[in-house]
Formats: sequence, structure tokens, C-alpha cells
Amino acid sequence: MERTLCLIKPDGVRRGVVGQILERIERKGLKIIALKLTTPSADLAGQHYTYEDIAVRHGEAVRNALIKFLTSGPVVAFVVEGVSAIDNVRTLCGATEPLKAAPGTIRGDFAHHTFALTAAVGESVRNLIHASANAVDAARETALWFGPADYVTYRRADQNEHFLD
Repeated sequence: MERTLCLIKPDGVRRGVVGQILERIERKGLKIIALKLTTPSADLAGQHYTYEDIAVRHGEAVRNALIKFLTSGPVVAFVVEGVSAIDNVRTLCGATEPLKAAPGTIRGDFAHHTFALTAAVGESVRNLIHASANAVDAARETALWFGPADYVTYRRADQNEHFLD
């Protein structure tokens, strides 16, 4: 069983596709164990998009654009649990650049922006959703957004005591 953080970014909230995104994750059989609607502070967004990760790989301008966008409105933050949850959620999301995301994925069905367009205007790509890249990121990110008291334990109707997923 793995846990991973997902964020429906301000573009997803503003476009009213939160329910459709959550439905796809639940339809896959994954379990949402923590959920909240919040407008992140610049401090939280800066901790989420770390300098070492984003600025070193993509440049400080990209990191600043990500922070500006993430703090521009409400996001739906949630933690997903399940077998191979990280890979399953990332597959559901599709490629980070919506132009390259396959039809049937969240980004492939609901987004169309390109890295070239957003770089030209100095903004972050509008790709609807963030999903932790790996287990290390998932552990760090879930701890940023949620505390131990925020998690709910329950059994989905399609789970039983022998095969909990």
C-alpha cells in the first residue's frame, strides 16, 4: 500500500472539474484518505516546489511561476492510498505537458496548454493536477499538506479483510 499527494490546481477548481478528477481516481479503485480545499500560502507553495528540485532542474523562473500559480486560488489537496498508488495516479494524470498527454488521461482530456506557450508568457503550465513523482516526494509532500489527525481510516465497499485494495 502506498500513499501519494494530489493537488487539483487552481485551473481545475476554476473550471469546475474537481468532481470528474476525483471520480477517475475513485473509479480506479484508489482510496481518498484525506481531503481539503485551501488557498496555499507562498511559504507552503515554496516548500512544495523546492528550490533544489525545481529551480535546479528547470530554473528559478519556472519555480517562481509555479509558486505564483499555485497560490493564485483555491486548490483541492488530497491523499490517495492503494497498491502502487503513485504509479497509478501518475498514469491517470498523463504527461506533465498537456499537449503530450494521451486521450483518456486527466490532462489529455481536460487540458491543452504547452510548455512553449507558458514559457513565452512567463507563466506555469495549466495542467490541472499535481501528483507526487515517487515515494520520497510523496512522503515529503503529504507531510507538508496534512497532519496525522487529517487522515481517515475506512474500508471501501470493494475491499475485504484479506485483500485490502
